[in-house]
Amino acid sequence: MTTQGLNPLAGAKARVVSGDETAAYEIDGIRPSLVAYPSDTEQLSEVVSLAAGAGLSITPWGGGTHINLGNPPESLDVVIDLAGLNKVIDYPAADLTATVQAGVTFSQLQKTLADEDQWLAIDPPLPDLATVGGVLATGLSGPTKWQYWGPRDVVIGMKIVQPDGVVTKSGGQVVKNVSGYDMSRIHIGGLGTLGIIAEVSLKLTPLPRHQVTLLASYDSAEACIGAALDVFHSDIVPLAITAFDEVAARRMSGLKIGRSHALAVRLGGRPKTLDRQRREVLSTLESAGSGTIEALEGDDAARLWRLLADFAWGEATRPVLGVRATVTPSACAELVRKFEQLTTPDGKEPAVVSHPGHGTVLACWYPDTELSDSAIANLASAARNIAENAGGRLVVEHAPVGTKSLVDVWGEPAGPIDLLRRFKERYDPHRLLNPGRFVGGI
Repeated sequence: MTTQGLNPLAGAKARVVSGDETAAYEIDGIRPSLVAYPSDTEQLSEVVSLAAGAGLSITPWGGGTHINLGNPPESLDVVIDLAGLNKVIDYPAADLTATVQAGVTFSQLQKTLADEDQWLAIDPPLPDLATVGGVLATGLSGPTKWQYWGPRDVVIGMKIVQPDGVVTKSGGQVVKNVSGYDMSRIHIGGLGTLGIIAEVSLKLTPLPRHQVTLLASYDSAEACIGAALDVFHSDIVPLAITAFDEVAARRMSGLKIGRSHALAVRLGGRPKTLDRQRREVLSTLESAGSGTIEALEGDDAARLWRLLADFAWGEATRPVLGVRATVTPSACAELVRKFEQLTTPDGKEPAVVSHPGHGTVLACWYPDTELSDSAIANLASAARNIAENAGGRLVVEHAPVGTKSLVDVWGEPAGPIDLLRRFKERYDPHRLLNPGRFVGGI
């Protein structure tokens, strides 16, 4: 497939490359044979149709920020880079909606929306690189999930290219448009295994008029997350509540937090409302036994939340092993404590960042010595046991390729796995889209 005559995509209108030019698109050490660069939905559809007709496996590529999430691919013939689908198609600001192509980066979109004092209320890692389609395909959000929930809650419609190249639509371009089952939801967090997101219509949110972040320090995980839950159960609804330990702080550009744990509470609103929220949260944090409490605004606050949202995905914080556990908010403190006690064979403690408001705990290990794949797999399995014993679930987000052959990154399937398999059989019977990478080997 490296010559023009043998290339099944040779007749495509989109640019297609092979050979050395595909090196930047490796996934878990596997290099694709071809990379295609469509510039619109029509070209995307054509590429998928040609690849499917030749029986080639297909992987969509957004910004590449989360491309190694999931099990190793069963096969990797064609990568489709969606960076060329980067237009804002429709933005009726008065309706608080926008329709964009999948290759639009988050920072590009947010800058456009900010001109109208609006934003898309999810804050994924690495927004300068991450694309709207890629973030929706992985289902990852960020600290603001506490108030605004996640990607499923901001999508009102999609245009999907199916594994045979057929373009379908679900939902619409207005908030109240869906009756019956919303098919767009099966693609959010689906890792591109059932279809490729080409366009998406989104529900927007007004930007908070003013913001302030209170950063408090504590002597233990229990005290820190206890304070977070006190805020959680209060009448105040922050934009985000995030806790992190000193190991994580050191990784995040050497943040100084004074004690072993820190809690960041992000508040927003009109001046009088914000002043009241600030006083009440400050009182709550002090009552929980905080040491220092610092108020951050402007660039200082923005930098802190960017570091927290990017944690584990940026160069400085990308771990050898990284896991994401989800539990009930009340189980967060105990889970964090047990994760912090789970050290590598060379005695290194993990860095732990948690979002107690929605029960998400991230733990990352950075051993000083090179560990075997089996040692890392044992560490991942121990972390999974801890999460499951706390009534939660755990996904391995970062691990060496060899470790992935020893441990399923998703764990035992839960929920409607049979339904997902039926969807896969119905929409992708030849297993061409990202084969084997999703839950249950889908």
